[in-house]
Amino acid sequence: MKFDLTDEIRNQIIFSMEDQGKSYVFDSEELKTVPLSEVELDSDRYYKIPAWDSMDGFHLMERFVVLLRNPLARESLRSVLFSGRGVFRNFKKVLREYPEVERLWYAFKENRMNRVIVEWYNVLCESWGLEALGNEPEENTDILRDDFIFREIEDEHDFENVFMSADSLLREVEQSYEGEVGLVVAEFLQRQRDYSEDCNEYNLIAETVDGDFAGCISVSSVLESAPHAVVLSMIFVTPRYRGLGVGRELTLQCLEKLKEKGIHWVMVANLIVSGYAATMLRNCGFEPMGTGFIAKI
Repeated sequence: MKFDLTDEIRNQIIFSMEDQGKSYVFDSEELKTVPLSEVELDSDRYYKIPAWDSMDGFHLMERFVVLLRNPLARESLRSVLFSGRGVFRNFKKVLREYPEVERLWYAFKENRMNRVIVEWYNVLCESWGLEALGNEPEENTDILRDDFIFREIEDEHDFENVFMSADSLLREVEQSYEGEVGLVVAEFLQRQRDYSEDCNEYNLIAETVDGDFAGCISVSSVLESAPHAVVLSMIFVTPRYRGLGVGRELTLQCLEKLKEKGIHWVMVANLIVSGYAATMLRNCGFEPMGTGFIAKI
């Protein structure tokens, strides 16, 4: 019996797939899942739902950890996966320590399981002589609007967070390169930062809905004779909230605010830009303008 794959039906099937204690089928007449032990499969009314066991769940967790860009949560979750005992329970326990990552996980899991269900439904459509669903459900991992607030600095406490971010960024840069190279790059960025503080500066910060500081972005004017051009002097996201798109959203919202203020050009003049940062900037509309090199001799 034919049926439409609604969101309610998807959710029912996902719930039944995850129940490892029973096997389920889908009742196309009542439009619900029922235990296999309660029905006769000879009728075309019932369809076996997609198979899903503990190994499928484990592989899904592995895939999530591989794709996760938050370094703190990723390492904690990776340790759980290799612990060998209580993996599923401890995986959820670690996620509760990172609410934003936890929401990413549930969105990721729902999307992947929905893809399995769509493939299953398309096989049924083929047997019914119907066209397959055109598009798989899109992955919904955008939690920024719900979990983070992006605003201009308002008081001395905000300024302190910006200053502390600059110090943390310099320490990270210094540790990212060997010996004297790290010292020189950090010093270069420090001088650039000192120069920026002597100019008109615009700062935007990100914080959680609970008020925890998550990151900031700073831009500075350079010349009074060039009022429509500014330099992006710093972008920083605290380690706990990295890999969630906070830096990208900070950049996009900053650009939008600057556009409202009549700014036409935003430049990045850093000596060295990481590969990840370069990709993020391109995704936000920046284009390459020159480059920098370093040789170890």
